[in-house]
Amino acid sequence: MKIQLLTDVQQYEQLRDVTKRFSQVCNHISEVGFVTKTSRSKVKLSKECYHQVRQIYNLPAQMVVRAVGKVVEEYKTGVGSMVTFEEHTSVVYDTRLLTFKWMQSVSISTLTGRIDVPFKVTGYRRGAYDRRITGLADLVLESGVFYLLLVVEMPEEPSIKTLEFVDIVS
Repeated sequence: MKIQLLTDVQQYEQLRDVTKRFSQVCNHISEVGFVTKTSRSKVKLSKECYHQVRQIYNLPAQMVVRAVGKVVEEYKTGVGSMVTFEEHTSVVYDTRLLTFKWMQSVSISTLTGRIDVPFKVTGYRRGAYDRRITGLADLVLESGVFYLLLVVEMPEEPSIKTLEFVDIVS
């Protein structure tokens, strides 16, 4: 599910700062992983760089954990050379960094604390999926607009049973 964040000017700048810093952190972690040959293991890579990244970049602890995960996933795609990330890469959020409030706004972690941002659900019925959102979301910047890309679990079987009527001919 894709939702558009309806940011004001200050919120927009805060989220831009997050994407830029997250990208810098991912590039730093990628370099450490490449040099130390720990780029395919979250545990080993975290041991190599977690405290250093926290100290240098002043990033919330859970964001560092998510950045390590993002870097490891990129290396697991089979890349042989060092992975680099764009200036405003997508930021991986989990339930510790992102909370929905009645499907009207989202509380999202930034470098300066949490902000509440209203949003618009795109292409889905509002309220239909509020209890089906899984734990991860990607914050992306597309054409100057921030979106959250969410994984939504849908039931395999419809919740409403259909009845079949048989025509009775007398």
